[in-house]
Amino acid sequence: MSNNEGCARLESEARIMDGKLVISLRVSTLAHAARHSEHFFNCAESGTPLKITDEVVFAESVARALNREEEDGSTPITRMLDEATEWVSEQGEEGIEEAGG
Repeated sequence: MSNNEGCARLESEARIMDGKLVISLRVSTLAHAARHSEHFFNCAESGTPLKITDEVVFAESVARALNREEEDGSTPITRMLDEATEWVSEQGEEGIEEAGG
């Protein structure tokens, strides 16, 4: 196991590949992050601990959850992108600027 293995903060990455924004995370890292999440901790504290029985099936479930549409058509992914876009514009990052008026 590498020093970074299982650490979502260090093993997840967003990059541009073939004209697409690609966000990647190992299935094992996703499971590790879930097992160490506040939700898992709170469930254990309340006497209803959770366990992941199949990491691949769990990852497929998380993918479906990320793609689930609300009534307004938004998904957790589009809301994450909205938040990232707002941060980029507020921080004065490159590639975006106020339109002259």
